[in-house]
Amino acid sequence: MNILIVIYNDAMKKIRLLFALLLVSSILTGQTKEFSKDYFLQKSKKQNTAAWVLLGGGTAMAIGGLAAFDASWDSSSSSTTDIAGIIGITGIVANLASIPYFISAAKNKKTAMSITFDYKPIYSSEESLVTAKAYPAVSLKIKLDH
Repeated sequence: MNILIVIYNDAMKKIRLLFALLLVSSILTGQTKEFSKDYFLQKSKKQNTAAWVLLGGGTAMAIGGLAAFDASWDSSSSSTTDIAGIIGITGIVANLASIPYFISAAKNKKTAMSITFDYKPIYSSEESLVTAKAYPAVSLKIKLDH
């Protein structure tokens, strides 16, 4: 009985270690993405396009659906009225869904504009003298507002 408990404890330790290694390796591979100025500008452009598509399509659906709803209100066909109402409401929801895309696109564009490429000095001592050599660097400016 004691041998089974020892074997079980060893197996559980190995399983826990394997699970911890898998967890750490998935976190490390998730951090390999490069965030450059072009990345944020491309992301902003895609989000801006999606926002305009949602806004334009939503507006067309809302106007068309609500106009068809109004026209079919007096008719005896309740299914047409229901479908037109659903299309109109879907258009309004699409218009509202475009707002977070516009906000996110503006934030990503602002982030892209804060990334700069310049030369930073590195200080080294040579024969009791301190010299500064410039090396290329990418910097990210983060404003901390209250």
